[in-house]
Amino acid sequence: MRIGIECTPMLGNRSGVGHYTEQIVTHLAQARPAWEFTLFCNRPLEQLTVPGLRLANGYFPHSRWLWMQFKLPGAIRQEWPDLCHFPNNSAPIRHVTPYVTTIHDASLFLYRRHHPWSRLLALRLLMPLVARRASAVITDSESARADLVRVLGLPPDKVHAIHLAVADSFHPWHTAPERGNLQEKYGLPPQFILYVGSIEPRKNLRRLVQAVSGLHRRGLRAHLCLVGPNGRLLDVLQKEAAQLGLAGFVHYLGYVHQDDLPGLYSLATVFAFPSLYEGFGLPPLEAMACGAPVLTSRGTAMEEVCGEAAWLVDPRDVAEMSAGLYTLLTDARQRDVLREKGWARVQQFTWAQTAEKTAVLYEEVIG
Repeated sequence: MRIGIECTPMLGNRSGVGHYTEQIVTHLAQARPAWEFTLFCNRPLEQLTVPGLRLANGYFPHSRWLWMQFKLPGAIRQEWPDLCHFPNNSAPIRHVTPYVTTIHDASLFLYRRHHPWSRLLALRLLMPLVARRASAVITDSESARADLVRVLGLPPDKVHAIHLAVADSFHPWHTAPERGNLQEKYGLPPQFILYVGSIEPRKNLRRLVQAVSGLHRRGLRAHLCLVGPNGRLLDVLQKEAAQLGLAGFVHYLGYVHQDDLPGLYSLATVFAFPSLYEGFGLPPLEAMACGAPVLTSRGTAMEEVCGEAAWLVDPRDVAEMSAGLYTLLTDARQRDVLREKGWARVQQFTWAQTAEKTAVLYEEVIG
């Protein structure tokens, strides 16, 4: 079996889709060692050390979109794989081999006001066409599957929910020297609430800052540390924090290398992820794997993923969010309960399982 996988999300500072692509490629090669996997990318990737992976020619570093629509189809025809997988919501319009695409969520349609116009212009027109032409569509949760079937009008049996997982590198940091070095490196307070993810409106960070302000009104001088790429919301958050008297209590750490994230999760008193909408919501699972008690959103994919292992709140209710944070910050027993439940929950998700389900879908498509 010859499988082609588009791997541009693995370039540069990787977001969640980049880590998904890396994990799925690595574990597919391990799950099906007899298969040949050809990776397509518009720029050279870092050295590939996994057996069974090969990088195709056909670079065009100037524009990922132009490369995908005009250069990539020719590179695919030269290789002629049995199946291609496009893991980031889009695919070439002119495509001749069967393909599977991963559409991680329906936020472009359900929360379009939270996306920049350039992304809306590029993907809102392309995504329905790509989904209809695909042999199968993968998404990250049953919640996202229901949304895609509804908003894109896809047959339910064409859309497959395959859960994500946590990389093996996410585990608690226990030793005092490494914890102390990381605390000094980022200037972290002794206790803090941690958020990890993009800095954008859909993540509901303004309400999180307001919830922290509610803690201060109750006499709990809590710190909030935000980790993620510099997004469109950062200036708004900084002004909000200043107006609420939190200028010295809201810390923006920027993009943090993957090697440091387990330590930040391990040091956090509470991990907060009150996003309005996610296709899966991987950071809460990562936090659980590192021993952090998690507060996240009720009635979303995060509830599907976290179950009873997280403190669930209405993400639009600032008072409820603040009350949940207050309980977790002041009740050590409740934090311990969530740590134990979180550790058990995260064991139910593995990349090996994700890759196996993906490989079985490939086999069904090819027949």
